[in-house]
Amino acid sequence: MRSVTVFHRLAGLVGVLLLAGVAVPPGVAARAEAAGATRSAAGAGRHAAAGSLADTLAAAVTGAEVHRHLTAFQGIADFSGGDRGYNRVGFTRSAWYVTTLLRAAGYQVVEQTVPYTDFDISVERLRVGGAGGRDVRVLATRFGPTTPAEGIEAPVATPPVGRTGCEPADYDGVAAAGAVVVLARAACGYARQQQVAAGAGARGVLLYYATPSPENIYRFHAFDPAAFTIPTASVSQRDGEELVRAARGDGTRVHLTLRAQSVARTTVNLIAETAGGDPENVVLLGAHLDSVPETPGINDNAVMSAAVLQVAIALGGRQHAVTNKVRFVWWGAEEMINVGSGHYVANLSAGERQRIAAVLNGELIASPNPGRFVWDPGTGGGHVLANLFGEYFDGRGLPYERTAPGSVGSDHLAFEAVGIPTGGLDGGNLAVKTPQQQARFGGQAGQMFDHCYHQTCDRIETINRAALDANVPAVAWVLGRLAVDVSAVRAATAP
Repeated sequence: MRSVTVFHRLAGLVGVLLLAGVAVPPGVAARAEAAGATRSAAGAGRHAAAGSLADTLAAAVTGAEVHRHLTAFQGIADFSGGDRGYNRVGFTRSAWYVTTLLRAAGYQVVEQTVPYTDFDISVERLRVGGAGGRDVRVLATRFGPTTPAEGIEAPVATPPVGRTGCEPADYDGVAAAGAVVVLARAACGYARQQQVAAGAGARGVLLYYATPSPENIYRFHAFDPAAFTIPTASVSQRDGEELVRAARGDGTRVHLTLRAQSVARTTVNLIAETAGGDPENVVLLGAHLDSVPETPGINDNAVMSAAVLQVAIALGGRQHAVTNKVRFVWWGAEEMINVGSGHYVANLSAGERQRIAAVLNGELIASPNPGRFVWDPGTGGGHVLANLFGEYFDGRGLPYERTAPGSVGSDHLAFEAVGIPTGGLDGGNLAVKTPQQQARFGGQAGQMFDHCYHQTCDRIETINRAALDANVPAVAWVLGRLAVDVSAVRAATAP
């Protein structure tokens, strides 16, 4: 019977990967089955048991093991139009992959259906210089206003040097009325910049994000759609600065067409948990499985998804013997601003929320120019979780910085908002590495931590293998500690 089970599990895995057009990671089904055959030994006391399990999981969850999953995710993206977007077939195939390996490791997998509103973009086009001009890549702002079907043809305008477009006075003496305004994203926020431009009579706004990688282009999101009254889109810094020069020079005209509509869709959260463990003390380890539709999303966030998957596989054979129940979740549509996690939390009863002792999350943990940032609210259960990560890194001489949990927008914030302790880490994304951080972490000062964040180059070739090797065992180690003992987190969270 056992050999038949192994055969069917392997056949199912091969079927998933063949559909995705990727090679089977060497020995992955065998490792999952072997994990299912192990059993934990009794520890000498709760702390000793926590250390024993933590060390065992950290040894099993290596960068090399996680990299095999990344190879599969990259292959899925390559076979699915280049991405694993939340509303695309690459996400569905990624979910198949995770589900198949979880079942091979002995878990039952639940798919939680998550309704959400998508923003289907049918046209995003920018022509510079009229009929004989050139096309420039442009990205419509999600949930922002669109143009008429025929688009907008208008001159470009921009505030004088030193003005950001954050205040009405920035447009004094500028022919903004009837124009498409070009702006660098400023500290006041692009919603404010759009409002001020609209107040000056602009017909549209083109924004760019100034970074050390001027070829990059980032899609913006209208978090409050009611605050946006004119079509707003983004261009690369290189194209934006060229348009700014044109606006101050020869009065170049542009033709901007943005067409999109809101669409009701569903995605899924994948949920698996240990068969054993105290259901009154749940430790939840999660990561978002989706990418933005423009990229394979390997550092953001296949690396953490793969780390969670490998932790689950490594714990599979011990799932009947853990002290606390461990729940693994792969979130859907995080890139649409925490859709999957927000739905999950909103549908927890008060009792179910109280049973979750801690939530662990991670983002971009193998950035090309990496840092190591541990999320620490400074007090409460989240501070205890940060100290666990600190204990791991301190014990291995690995440098890190503590940062506020909100420094990275991700799924843990939905839990934090309802008072559930959260912890985790990230490797940095759009921020620029300082000389002090270069001295601490290596890499290159003056460059972004991840120049491929939300870009097509977010592929397996650009992740930092040393960061991968150092960070994924840390996730496993902290999970192992919590699977045995959450008393310190509970005590710090108590009112």
